[in-house]
Amino acid sequence: MSTKKLSFTLIFLIHLLNFASYSFAQEPQEIRRYGLVDAYVNPAEATTVGATWSRIQLRWDVVQAGGASDWKPANLPDPLLDNELATGREVVAVLIGTPSWATESGSSTAMPPTELWAEFVFKIANQYKGRVNRWIIWNQPDVTDPTSPNYTWDGTPENYYILLKEAYLKIKAVDPTMQVHLAGLTARPNQKSTEFLEQLLDLIIADPDAVNQNYFFDVVSYHVYYDPYQMTTLLPEVKNLLAKYGLQDKPIWINETNAPPSNDSLEPLNTPPVFNITLAEQSAYIIQSHALALAAGADRIAVNKLRNETSAPIPYGLLRADNSHRPAFKALQLVTTHFQDIQDATWQKIDPQGIYLVTLNQGEQTTTILWNSTRETTDFTLNSISPQAILIDEQGNQQSIAASSGSHTVSLPGAICSHGDYCFIGGAPRILIEAGNVSLRTDIQPAIVTQPESSTNSETPSRAATPTIIPTNIPPALPPTATPASMPTVTEVILDTPTPTVRPTTITVTPNIVLPDPYSGPEETPPDAIDVPVGTPTPIPQVTIFTILTPDRLLWLFLIGLLVFTISYGIQVVIWYRFRG
Repeated sequence: MSTKKLSFTLIFLIHLLNFASYSFAQEPQEIRRYGLVDAYVNPAEATTVGATWSRIQLRWDVVQAGGASDWKPANLPDPLLDNELATGREVVAVLIGTPSWATESGSSTAMPPTELWAEFVFKIANQYKGRVNRWIIWNQPDVTDPTSPNYTWDGTPENYYILLKEAYLKIKAVDPTMQVHLAGLTARPNQKSTEFLEQLLDLIIADPDAVNQNYFFDVVSYHVYYDPYQMTTLLPEVKNLLAKYGLQDKPIWINETNAPPSNDSLEPLNTPPVFNITLAEQSAYIIQSHALALAAGADRIAVNKLRNETSAPIPYGLLRADNSHRPAFKALQLVTTHFQDIQDATWQKIDPQGIYLVTLNQGEQTTTILWNSTRETTDFTLNSISPQAILIDEQGNQQSIAASSGSHTVSLPGAICSHGDYCFIGGAPRILIEAGNVSLRTDIQPAIVTQPESSTNSETPSRAATPTIIPTNIPPALPPTATPASMPTVTEVILDTPTPTVRPTTITVTPNIVLPDPYSGPEETPPDAIDVPVGTPTPIPQVTIFTILTPDRLLWLFLIGLLVFTISYGIQVVIWYRFRG
Protein backbone atom coordinates (compact mmCIF):
# COMPACT_ATOMS: atom_id res chain seq x y z
CA MET A 1 0.00 0.00 0.00
CA SER A 2 2.75 2.45 0.95
CA THR A 3 4.64 1.62 -2.26
CA LYS A 4 1.58 2.35 -4.40
CA LYS A 5 0.90 5.69 -2.75
CA LEU A 6 4.52 6.67 -2.97
CA SER A 7 4.64 5.66 -6.65
CA PHE A 8 1.49 7.67 -7.34
CA THR A 9 3.00 10.69 -5.61
CA LEU A 10 6.23 10.45 -7.62
CA ILE A 11 4.37 9.97 -10.91
CA PHE A 12 2.17 12.98 -10.15
CA LEU A 13 5.23 15.02 -9.27
CA ILE A 14 6.98 14.09 -12.55
CA HIS A 15 3.87 15.03 -14.58
CA LEU A 16 3.64 18.33 -12.71
CA LEU A 17 7.26 19.18 -13.52
CA ASN A 18 6.79 18.15 -17.15
CA PHE A 19 3.69 20.37 -17.39
CA ALA A 20 5.51 23.37 -15.97
CA SER A 21 8.47 22.81 -18.29
CA TYR A 22 6.20 22.36 -21.34
CA SER A 23 4.06 25.38 -20.52
CA PHE A 24 6.98 27.76 -20.44
CA ALA A 25 9.09 26.12 -23.13
CA GLN A 26 6.25 26.19 -25.65
CA GLU A 27 5.58 29.92 -25.45
CA PRO A 28 5.98 31.35 -28.95
CA GLN A 29 9.11 33.45 -29.46
CA GLU A 30 8.04 37.05 -29.92
CA ILE A 31 9.78 39.03 -32.62
CA ARG A 32 10.60 42.31 -30.90
CA ARG A 33 10.98 44.20 -34.14
CA TYR A 34 9.92 47.75 -33.27
CA GLY A 35 11.54 49.79 -30.51
CA LEU A 36 11.98 53.23 -29.00
CA VAL A 37 14.85 55.17 -27.51
CA ASP A 38 14.13 55.92 -23.85
CA ALA A 39 10.70 54.30 -23.68
CA TYR A 40 10.98 54.39 -19.88
CA VAL A 41 10.03 58.10 -19.73
CA ASN A 42 6.39 57.12 -20.41
CA PRO A 43 5.97 53.34 -20.30
CA ALA A 44 2.20 53.45 -20.72
CA GLU A 45 2.44 55.37 -24.00
CA ALA A 46 5.34 53.18 -25.15
CA THR A 47 3.06 50.18 -24.70
CA THR A 48 0.18 51.96 -26.45
CA VAL A 49 2.32 52.71 -29.48
CA GLY A 50 3.40 49.05 -29.63
CA ALA A 51 7.12 49.23 -28.80
CA THR A 52 8.57 45.85 -27.81
CA TRP A 53 12.12 46.94 -27.02
CA SER A 54 13.71 50.01 -25.51
CA ARG A 55 17.20 51.43 -25.93
CA ILE A 56 18.73 53.07 -22.87
CA GLN A 57 22.19 54.36 -22.01
CA LEU A 58 24.30 53.41 -19.01
CA ARG A 59 27.09 55.93 -18.55
CA TRP A 60 30.43 54.90 -17.10
CA ASP A 61 31.16 58.51 -16.15
CA VAL A 62 28.05 58.51 -13.94
CA VAL A 63 28.48 55.07 -12.39
CA GLN A 64 32.16 55.61 -11.48
CA ALA A 65 32.32 59.39 -11.43
CA GLY A 66 34.50 59.54 -8.30
CA GLY A 67 37.24 57.08 -9.14
CA ALA A 68 38.04 53.39 -9.64
CA SER A 69 36.76 52.49 -6.16
CA ASP A 70 33.53 54.48 -6.62
CA TRP A 71 30.37 52.71 -7.78
CA LYS A 72 27.14 54.69 -7.75
CA PRO A 73 23.72 53.65 -8.94
CA ALA A 74 23.49 53.97 -12.72
CA ASN A 75 22.05 57.05 -14.44
CA LEU A 76 18.82 55.08 -15.01
CA PRO A 77 17.13 54.22 -11.68
CA ASP A 78 16.28 50.57 -11.16
CA PRO A 79 12.53 51.16 -10.70
CA LEU A 80 12.33 52.59 -14.24
CA LEU A 81 14.35 49.74 -15.73
CA ASP A 82 12.35 47.11 -13.85
CA ASN A 83 9.11 48.71 -14.96
CA GLU A 84 10.24 48.46 -18.58
CA LEU A 85 10.90 44.76 -18.09
CA ALA A 86 7.53 44.32 -16.37
CA THR A 87 5.81 45.66 -19.50
CA GLY A 88 7.47 42.88 -21.49
CA ARG A 89 9.83 45.16 -23.39
CA GLU A 90 13.40 44.04 -23.94
CA VAL A 91 15.97 46.55 -22.69
CA VAL A 92 19.04 47.20 -24.85
CA ALA A 93 21.82 49.24 -23.19
CA VAL A 94 24.46 51.55 -24.66
CA LEU A 95 27.73 51.64 -22.70
CA ILE A 96 29.44 55.00 -23.13
CA GLY A 97 31.31 57.82 -21.38
CA THR A 98 34.87 57.69 -20.04
CA PRO A 99 35.16 59.11 -16.46
CA SER A 100 37.30 62.24 -16.17
CA TRP A 101 39.69 60.55 -13.73
CA ALA A 102 40.48 57.70 -16.14
CA THR A 103 42.41 59.72 -18.76
CA GLU A 104 44.75 62.68 -18.92
CA SER A 105 42.38 64.70 -21.09
CA GLY A 106 39.52 64.25 -18.63
CA SER A 107 37.09 63.98 -21.56
CA SER A 108 34.21 61.53 -21.71
CA THR A 109 35.08 61.00 -25.40
CA ALA A 110 38.63 59.77 -24.65
CA MET A 111 39.88 56.25 -25.27
CA PRO A 112 39.90 54.64 -21.79
CA PRO A 113 42.68 52.46 -20.40
CA THR A 114 41.89 48.89 -21.39
CA GLU A 115 42.06 47.40 -17.90
CA LEU A 116 39.75 50.04 -16.39
CA TRP A 117 37.25 49.66 -19.22
CA ALA A 118 37.33 45.86 -18.90
CA GLU A 119 36.70 46.05 -15.16
CA PHE A 120 33.74 48.40 -15.65
CA VAL A 121 32.15 46.28 -18.39
CA PHE A 122 32.48 43.06 -16.41
CA LYS A 123 30.97 44.63 -13.31
CA ILE A 124 28.08 46.40 -15.09
CA ALA A 125 27.21 43.25 -17.05
CA ASN A 126 27.09 41.31 -13.78
CA GLN A 127 24.95 43.98 -12.16
CA TYR A 128 22.33 43.78 -14.92
CA LYS A 129 22.57 40.04 -15.62
CA GLY A 130 19.09 38.64 -16.12
CA ARG A 131 17.68 42.07 -16.93
CA VAL A 132 19.80 43.38 -19.81
CA ASN A 133 20.92 40.85 -22.38
CA ARG A 134 22.04 43.17 -25.21
CA TRP A 135 24.88 45.67 -25.02
CA ILE A 136 25.78 48.35 -27.58
CA ILE A 137 29.42 49.35 -27.26
CA TRP A 138 29.63 53.15 -27.47
CA ASN A 139 27.78 55.38 -29.96
CA GLN A 140 28.76 56.89 -33.32
CA PRO A 141 32.55 56.45 -33.10
CA ASP A 142 32.70 57.20 -36.85
CA VAL A 143 31.90 60.91 -36.30
CA THR A 144 35.38 62.45 -36.45
CA ASP A 145 34.67 66.20 -36.25
CA PRO A 146 35.33 67.37 -32.66
CA THR A 147 33.07 70.40 -33.20
CA SER A 148 30.09 68.21 -34.06
CA PRO A 149 27.33 67.81 -31.46
CA ASN A 150 27.40 64.12 -32.45
CA TYR A 151 31.07 63.67 -31.53
CA THR A 152 31.50 60.97 -28.86
CA TRP A 153 34.85 59.32 -29.61
CA ASP A 154 38.39 60.73 -29.72
CA GLY A 155 39.91 57.46 -30.83
CA THR A 156 40.68 55.73 -34.12
CA PRO A 157 39.05 52.60 -35.57
CA GLU A 158 41.97 50.68 -34.03
CA ASN A 159 41.13 52.16 -30.61
CA TYR A 160 37.46 51.26 -31.02
CA TYR A 161 38.41 47.71 -31.98
CA ILE A 162 40.33 47.33 -28.69
CA LEU A 163 37.30 48.73 -26.83
CA LEU A 164 34.92 46.36 -28.63
CA LYS A 165 37.05 43.24 -28.21
CA GLU A 166 37.57 43.78 -24.50
CA ALA A 167 33.86 44.46 -23.96
CA TYR A 168 32.89 41.34 -25.93
CA LEU A 169 35.18 39.06 -23.94
CA LYS A 170 34.06 40.44 -20.58
CA ILE A 171 30.34 40.37 -21.41
CA LYS A 172 30.51 36.80 -22.72
CA ALA A 173 32.42 35.81 -19.59
CA VAL A 174 29.46 36.99 -17.54
CA ASP A 175 26.89 35.25 -19.73
CA PRO A 176 27.65 33.66 -23.14
CA THR A 177 24.04 34.24 -24.23
CA MET A 178 24.40 38.03 -23.93
CA GLN A 179 24.57 39.82 -27.29
CA VAL A 180 27.17 42.45 -28.17
CA HIS A 181 26.25 45.13 -30.71
CA LEU A 182 28.57 47.40 -32.63
CA ALA A 183 28.12 51.08 -31.86
CA GLY A 184 25.43 52.79 -33.91
CA LEU A 185 27.23 53.97 -37.06
CA THR A 186 26.21 56.79 -39.36
CA ALA A 187 25.74 57.33 -43.07
CA ARG A 188 27.31 60.75 -43.65
CA PRO A 189 27.59 63.16 -46.60
CA ASN A 190 30.70 63.07 -48.80
CA GLN A 191 31.91 59.88 -47.17
CA LYS A 192 31.33 56.24 -47.84
CA SER A 193 28.73 55.14 -45.30
CA THR A 194 30.50 51.84 -44.60
CA GLU A 195 34.04 53.26 -44.36
CA PHE A 196 34.40 52.92 -40.60
CA LEU A 197 32.73 49.50 -40.61
CA GLU A 198 35.09 48.27 -43.32
CA GLN A 199 38.15 49.50 -41.41
CA LEU A 200 36.85 47.79 -38.28
CA LEU A 201 36.16 44.51 -40.07
CA ASP A 202 39.68 44.53 -41.53
CA LEU A 203 41.05 44.75 -37.99
CA ILE A 204 38.75 42.00 -36.72
CA ILE A 205 39.53 39.59 -39.55
CA ALA A 206 43.26 40.05 -38.97
CA ASP A 207 42.90 38.92 -35.35
CA PRO A 208 43.65 35.16 -35.07
CA ASP A 209 41.24 34.88 -32.14
CA ALA A 210 38.31 36.35 -34.08
CA VAL A 211 37.01 33.14 -35.63
CA ASN A 212 36.63 31.42 -32.25
CA GLN A 213 35.04 34.51 -30.71
CA ASN A 214 32.27 35.14 -33.28
CA TYR A 215 34.36 38.08 -34.59
CA PHE A 216 33.73 39.96 -31.33
CA PHE A 217 30.23 41.15 -32.18
CA ASP A 218 26.74 39.78 -32.72
CA VAL A 219 24.81 42.66 -34.33
CA VAL A 220 25.58 45.62 -36.62
CA SER A 221 23.87 48.92 -35.72
CA TYR A 222 23.15 51.98 -37.88
CA HIS A 223 21.38 55.33 -37.56
CA VAL A 224 19.27 56.78 -40.39
CA TYR A 225 17.55 60.18 -40.33
CA TYR A 226 15.41 62.46 -42.51
CA ASP A 227 15.56 60.66 -45.88
CA PRO A 228 13.78 57.26 -45.81
CA TYR A 229 15.23 56.24 -49.17
CA GLN A 230 18.64 55.88 -47.53
CA MET A 231 17.39 52.51 -46.27
CA THR A 232 17.45 51.17 -49.83
CA THR A 233 21.08 52.12 -50.40
CA LEU A 234 22.69 51.85 -46.97
CA LEU A 235 21.38 48.43 -45.98
CA PRO A 236 22.44 46.66 -49.21
CA GLU A 237 25.88 48.27 -48.90
CA VAL A 238 26.23 46.97 -45.35
CA LYS A 239 24.99 43.51 -46.34
CA ASN A 240 27.42 43.34 -49.26
CA LEU A 241 30.29 44.37 -47.01
CA LEU A 242 29.43 41.76 -44.39
CA ALA A 243 29.18 39.11 -47.11
CA LYS A 244 32.66 40.10 -48.34
CA TYR A 245 34.03 39.00 -44.95
CA GLY A 246 31.78 35.94 -44.68
CA LEU A 247 29.63 37.62 -42.02
CA GLN A 248 26.38 37.79 -43.98
CA ASP A 249 24.43 36.16 -41.13
CA LYS A 250 25.03 39.08 -38.76
CA PRO A 251 21.73 40.92 -38.13
CA ILE A 252 21.50 44.66 -38.90
CA TRP A 253 19.54 46.96 -36.62
CA ILE A 254 18.46 50.52 -37.29
CA ASN A 255 18.59 51.65 -33.68
CA GLU A 256 17.90 55.33 -34.35
CA THR A 257 15.64 56.84 -36.99
CA ASN A 258 13.33 59.85 -37.26
CA ALA A 259 12.66 63.10 -39.10
CA PRO A 260 12.10 65.64 -36.30
CA PRO A 261 9.59 68.36 -37.24
CA SER A 262 10.38 72.07 -37.35
CA ASN A 263 6.86 73.52 -37.43
CA ASP A 264 5.14 72.26 -34.28
CA SER A 265 3.28 75.34 -33.04
CA LEU A 266 2.60 73.65 -29.70
CA GLU A 267 6.31 73.14 -29.12
CA PRO A 268 8.21 75.69 -31.23
CA LEU A 269 11.95 75.41 -31.81
CA ASN A 270 14.40 77.60 -29.95
CA THR A 271 17.12 77.21 -32.60
CA PRO A 272 17.08 77.18 -36.43
CA PRO A 273 16.15 73.73 -37.81
CA VAL A 274 18.48 71.54 -39.86
CA PHE A 275 15.63 70.91 -42.30
CA ASN A 276 12.12 72.29 -42.65
CA ILE A 277 9.83 69.38 -41.83
CA THR A 278 6.13 69.46 -41.03
CA LEU A 279 4.35 67.29 -38.50
CA ALA A 280 2.65 65.52 -41.42
CA GLU A 281 6.03 64.80 -43.02
CA GLN A 282 7.37 63.32 -39.78
CA SER A 283 4.33 61.06 -39.71
CA ALA A 284 4.86 60.01 -43.35
CA TYR A 285 8.56 59.40 -42.66
CA ILE A 286 7.83 56.97 -39.83
CA ILE A 287 5.77 54.72 -42.09
CA GLN A 288 7.99 55.05 -45.16
CA SER A 289 11.27 54.46 -43.30
CA HIS A 290 9.99 51.39 -41.48
CA ALA A 291 8.55 49.91 -44.67
CA LEU A 292 11.76 50.45 -46.67
CA ALA A 293 13.97 49.25 -43.79
CA LEU A 294 12.05 45.97 -43.63
CA ALA A 295 12.22 45.51 -47.40
CA ALA A 296 15.96 46.29 -47.44
CA GLY A 297 16.74 43.75 -44.71
CA ALA A 298 16.77 45.46 -41.29
CA ASP A 299 16.03 43.06 -38.45
CA ARG A 300 14.88 45.66 -35.93
CA ILE A 301 14.13 49.38 -36.00
CA ALA A 302 13.90 51.96 -33.21
CA VAL A 303 12.58 55.51 -33.32
CA ASN A 304 14.61 58.16 -31.52
CA LYS A 305 12.76 58.97 -29.36
CA LEU A 306 9.52 58.59 -27.43
CA ARG A 307 9.32 62.04 -25.80
CA ASN A 308 11.00 65.42 -26.14
CA GLU A 309 13.01 67.00 -23.41
CA THR A 310 11.80 70.42 -22.35
CA SER A 311 13.24 73.03 -24.74
CA ALA A 312 15.08 70.32 -26.68
CA PRO A 313 17.11 71.81 -29.55
CA ILE A 314 16.14 68.89 -31.79
CA PRO A 315 12.49 67.84 -31.26
CA TYR A 316 12.70 64.12 -31.95
CA GLY A 317 9.72 63.04 -29.86
CA LEU A 318 6.59 61.20 -30.90
CA LEU A 319 5.32 62.87 -27.72
CA ARG A 320 5.81 66.49 -26.81
CA ALA A 321 7.39 67.30 -23.46
CA ASP A 322 3.87 67.56 -21.97
CA ASN A 323 3.13 63.98 -23.20
CA SER A 324 0.66 65.11 -25.88
CA HIS A 325 0.70 63.09 -29.11
CA ARG A 326 2.20 64.21 -32.37
CA PRO A 327 0.75 62.66 -35.57
CA ALA A 328 3.88 60.48 -35.81
CA PHE A 329 2.71 58.60 -32.69
CA LYS A 330 -0.27 57.25 -34.63
CA ALA A 331 2.01 56.49 -37.60
CA LEU A 332 4.25 54.25 -35.49
CA GLN A 333 1.19 52.61 -33.98
CA LEU A 334 0.04 51.71 -37.51
CA VAL A 335 3.47 50.19 -38.18
CA THR A 336 3.53 48.08 -35.03
CA THR A 337 -0.06 46.94 -35.64
CA HIS A 338 0.02 46.10 -39.34
CA PHE A 339 3.69 45.32 -40.10
CA GLN A 340 3.74 42.03 -38.18
CA ASP A 341 4.26 38.34 -38.99
CA ILE A 342 6.40 39.18 -42.03
CA GLN A 343 7.72 36.27 -44.06
CA ASP A 344 9.48 38.46 -46.61
CA ALA A 345 9.30 42.01 -47.90
CA THR A 346 10.01 43.72 -51.23
CA TRP A 347 10.15 47.30 -52.43
CA GLN A 348 9.50 48.77 -55.85
CA LYS A 349 9.57 52.18 -57.50
CA ILE A 350 7.24 52.81 -60.42
CA ASP A 351 8.97 55.26 -62.75
CA PRO A 352 8.55 57.80 -64.21
CA GLN A 353 5.56 58.46 -61.94
CA GLY A 354 7.60 58.16 -58.75
CA ILE A 355 5.27 55.77 -56.91
CA TYR A 356 6.82 53.63 -54.19
CA LEU A 357 5.40 50.28 -53.11
CA VAL A 358 6.54 48.05 -50.25
CA THR A 359 4.90 44.64 -50.17
CA LEU A 360 4.84 42.59 -46.96
CA ASN A 361 4.22 38.88 -47.42
CA GLN A 362 2.39 37.79 -44.26
CA GLY A 363 1.43 34.31 -45.45
CA GLU A 364 -2.32 34.31 -45.89
CA GLN A 365 -2.39 38.11 -45.89
CA THR A 366 -0.59 40.73 -47.96
CA THR A 367 0.02 44.30 -46.82
CA THR A 368 1.10 46.87 -49.39
CA ILE A 369 2.38 50.30 -48.40
CA LEU A 370 2.13 52.91 -51.16
CA TRP A 371 3.15 56.55 -51.42
CA ASN A 372 3.78 59.23 -54.00
CA SER A 373 7.10 61.09 -54.36
CA THR A 374 5.72 63.73 -56.73
CA ARG A 375 3.95 66.92 -55.71
CA GLU A 376 0.64 66.01 -57.38
CA THR A 377 -2.11 63.79 -56.04
CA THR A 378 -2.03 60.61 -58.11
CA ASP A 379 -4.47 57.72 -58.55
CA PHE A 380 -2.50 54.49 -58.72
CA THR A 381 -3.96 51.17 -59.89
CA LEU A 382 -2.52 47.78 -58.97
CA ASN A 383 -3.81 44.26 -59.56
CA SER A 384 -5.82 42.92 -56.66
CA ILE A 385 -5.20 39.80 -54.61
CA SER A 386 -8.70 39.72 -53.11
CA PRO A 387 -12.00 41.29 -54.23
CA GLN A 388 -12.20 43.29 -50.98
CA ALA A 389 -9.42 45.13 -49.18
CA ILE A 390 -8.92 47.40 -46.20
CA LEU A 391 -7.39 50.79 -46.98
CA ILE A 392 -5.81 52.74 -44.10
CA ASP A 393 -4.50 56.30 -44.24
CA GLU A 394 -1.65 57.80 -42.22
CA GLN A 395 -4.05 58.88 -39.46
CA GLY A 396 -5.46 55.37 -39.01
CA ASN A 397 -8.79 55.93 -40.78
CA GLN A 398 -9.97 52.70 -42.39
CA GLN A 399 -12.33 51.91 -45.22
CA SER A 400 -13.28 48.80 -47.12
CA ILE A 401 -12.72 49.03 -50.86
CA ALA A 402 -13.84 46.69 -53.62
CA ALA A 403 -11.74 45.64 -56.58
CA SER A 404 -12.87 46.74 -60.03
CA SER A 405 -11.90 44.64 -63.05
CA GLY A 406 -9.37 42.78 -60.94
CA SER A 407 -7.58 45.80 -59.53
CA HIS A 408 -7.63 48.35 -56.72
CA THR A 409 -7.22 52.06 -57.31
CA VAL A 410 -5.70 54.11 -54.52
CA SER A 411 -5.46 57.91 -54.39
CA LEU A 412 -2.00 58.95 -53.20
CA PRO A 413 -1.52 62.53 -51.90
CA GLY A 414 1.37 64.54 -53.28
CA ALA A 415 4.55 65.18 -51.33
CA ILE A 416 4.56 68.35 -49.20
CA CYS A 417 8.23 69.15 -49.93
CA SER A 418 8.41 71.74 -47.17
CA HIS A 419 12.18 72.04 -47.55
CA GLY A 420 11.87 73.04 -51.20
CA ASP A 421 13.73 71.38 -54.05
CA TYR A 422 15.34 68.83 -51.79
CA CYS A 423 12.19 66.76 -51.32
CA PHE A 424 13.26 63.77 -49.26
CA ILE A 425 9.93 62.62 -47.75
CA GLY A 426 7.09 61.38 -49.96
CA GLY A 427 3.41 62.13 -49.61
CA ALA A 428 1.13 60.62 -46.98
CA PRO A 429 1.31 56.82 -47.40
CA ARG A 430 -1.57 54.42 -47.73
CA ILE A 431 -1.69 50.88 -46.29
CA LEU A 432 -3.63 48.31 -48.33
CA ILE A 433 -4.43 45.02 -46.57
CA GLU A 434 -5.72 42.04 -48.59
CA ALA A 435 -6.53 38.47 -47.68
CA GLY A 436 -4.42 36.03 -49.65
CA ASN A 437 -0.78 35.37 -50.41
CA VAL A 438 1.24 37.85 -52.42
CA SER A 439 1.82 35.18 -55.08
CA LEU A 440 -1.78 35.71 -56.19
CA ARG A 441 -0.94 39.20 -57.47
CA THR A 442 0.15 39.35 -61.08
CA ASP A 443 2.45 42.05 -62.42
CA ILE A 444 1.87 45.56 -61.10
CA GLN A 445 -0.19 47.57 -63.56
CA PRO A 446 1.14 51.15 -63.45
CA ALA A 447 -2.05 52.75 -64.69
CA ILE A 448 -1.79 56.38 -63.63
CA VAL A 449 -4.39 59.13 -63.65
CA THR A 450 -3.06 62.41 -62.29
CA GLN A 451 -5.21 65.02 -60.63
CA PRO A 452 -3.53 68.40 -61.26
CA GLU A 453 -3.41 70.86 -58.42
CA SER A 454 -2.89 74.51 -59.35
CA SER A 455 -0.69 75.19 -56.32
CA THR A 456 1.78 72.40 -56.99
CA ASN A 457 4.57 71.61 -59.39
CA SER A 458 4.06 68.42 -61.40
CA GLU A 459 7.74 67.60 -61.59
CA THR A 460 9.12 64.81 -59.46
CA PRO A 461 10.94 66.38 -56.49
CA SER A 462 14.65 65.69 -56.39
CA ARG A 463 16.81 64.26 -53.64
CA ALA A 464 20.34 65.51 -53.98
CA ALA A 465 22.71 62.58 -53.69
CA THR A 466 20.94 61.37 -50.55
CA PRO A 467 22.79 63.36 -47.91
CA THR A 468 22.40 61.73 -44.52
CA ILE A 469 21.98 63.66 -41.31
CA ILE A 470 22.57 61.73 -38.14
CA PRO A 471 21.40 63.41 -34.95
CA THR A 472 22.06 61.67 -31.66
CA ASN A 473 20.57 61.77 -28.22
CA ILE A 474 23.93 60.83 -26.68
CA PRO A 475 26.02 64.00 -26.59
CA PRO A 476 29.77 64.11 -26.29
CA ALA A 477 30.43 64.90 -22.72
CA LEU A 478 28.61 64.00 -19.56
CA PRO A 479 26.63 65.55 -21.46
CA PRO A 480 24.82 62.97 -22.43
CA THR A 481 22.31 35.74 -31.44
CA ALA A 482 21.04 34.70 -33.08
CA THR A 483 19.30 36.19 -36.12
CA PRO A 484 15.69 36.99 -35.14
CA ALA A 485 13.05 34.65 -36.47
CA SER A 486 11.18 35.59 -39.64
CA MET A 487 13.90 37.92 -40.83
CA PRO A 488 12.62 39.50 -44.05
CA THR A 489 14.27 38.37 -47.23
CA VAL A 490 15.22 41.20 -49.53
CA THR A 491 14.07 41.70 -53.10
CA GLU A 492 14.53 45.08 -54.73
CA VAL A 493 12.92 45.86 -58.06
CA ILE A 494 12.40 48.89 -60.29
CA LEU A 495 9.58 48.20 -62.70
CA ASP A 496 10.79 50.45 -65.49
CA THR A 497 13.95 48.36 -65.98
CA PRO A 498 13.99 45.09 -67.93
CA THR A 499 15.37 43.02 -65.03
CA PRO A 500 15.49 43.37 -61.25
CA THR A 501 18.52 45.22 -59.92
CA VAL A 502 20.35 44.50 -56.71
CA ARG A 503 20.53 48.11 -55.59
CA PRO A 504 18.12 50.22 -57.62
CA THR A 505 19.10 53.73 -58.50
CA THR A 506 16.22 55.81 -57.22
CA ILE A 507 18.06 59.08 -56.50
CA THR A 508 17.98 62.10 -58.77
CA VAL A 509 21.07 64.29 -58.42
CA THR A 510 20.42 68.00 -58.56
CA PRO A 511 23.83 69.72 -58.36
CA ASN A 512 22.66 73.26 -57.60
CA ILE A 513 21.02 72.45 -54.27
CA VAL A 514 22.98 73.68 -51.25
CA LEU A 515 22.22 71.64 -48.15
CA PRO A 516 22.68 72.74 -44.55
CA ASP A 517 25.63 71.39 -42.62
CA PRO A 518 24.16 68.41 -40.78
CA TYR A 519 26.75 68.64 -38.02
CA SER A 520 26.44 72.30 -37.13
CA GLY A 521 23.31 71.92 -35.05
CA PRO A 522 23.07 72.69 -31.34
CA GLU A 523 24.35 70.30 -28.73
CA GLU A 524 21.88 68.36 -26.61
CA THR A 525 21.45 69.40 -23.00
CA PRO A 526 23.75 67.27 -20.79
CA PRO A 527 21.84 64.78 -18.66
CA ASP A 528 21.93 64.53 -14.92
CA ALA A 529 21.87 61.16 -13.24
CA ILE A 530 18.83 60.39 -15.38
CA ASP A 531 18.12 61.59 -18.89
CA VAL A 532 14.49 62.76 -18.71
CA PRO A 533 12.93 66.10 -19.61
CA VAL A 534 13.46 68.83 -17.03
CA GLY A 535 10.28 69.85 -15.29
CA THR A 536 8.40 66.76 -16.46
CA PRO A 537 7.40 64.24 -13.77
CA THR A 538 9.27 60.98 -14.10
CA PRO A 539 6.78 58.11 -14.02
CA ILE A 540 8.16 56.05 -11.14
CA PRO A 541 6.07 52.88 -11.20
CA GLN A 542 3.70 52.51 -8.27
CA VAL A 543 4.15 49.35 -6.25
CA THR A 544 0.80 47.69 -5.56
CA ILE A 545 -0.49 44.19 -4.99
CA PHE A 546 -1.32 44.07 -8.72
CA THR A 547 2.22 45.00 -9.85
CA ILE A 548 3.67 42.38 -7.53
CA LEU A 549 1.21 39.55 -8.18
CA THR A 550 1.28 39.56 -11.97
CA PRO A 551 -0.33 36.57 -13.80
CA ASP A 552 3.00 34.92 -14.59
CA ARG A 553 4.16 35.27 -10.98
CA LEU A 554 0.89 33.85 -9.70
CA LEU A 555 1.30 30.87 -11.99
CA TRP A 556 4.81 30.24 -10.72
CA LEU A 557 3.68 30.64 -7.10
CA PHE A 558 0.90 28.12 -7.71
CA LEU A 559 3.24 25.60 -9.33
CA ILE A 560 5.90 26.02 -6.65
CA GLY A 561 3.29 25.72 -3.90
CA LEU A 562 1.82 22.62 -5.51
CA LEU A 563 5.29 21.15 -5.87
CA VAL A 564 6.16 21.83 -2.21
CA PHE A 565 2.81 20.40 -1.09
CA THR A 566 3.25 17.25 -3.17
CA ILE A 567 6.76 16.60 -1.91
CA SER A 568 5.85 17.22 1.73
CA TYR A 569 2.71 15.09 1.43
CA GLY A 570 4.69 12.25 -0.14
CA ILE A 571 7.23 12.38 2.68
CA GLN A 572 4.44 12.32 5.29
CA VAL A 573 2.82 9.30 3.63
CA VAL A 574 6.14 7.42 3.62
CA ILE A 575 6.81 8.28 7.27
CA TRP A 576 3.28 7.36 8.33
CA TYR A 577 3.40 3.94 6.64
CA ARG A 578 6.87 3.24 7.98
CA PHE A 579 6.06 4.03 11.61
CA ARG A 580 2.35 3.23 11.88
CA GLY A 581 3.03 -0.19 13.38
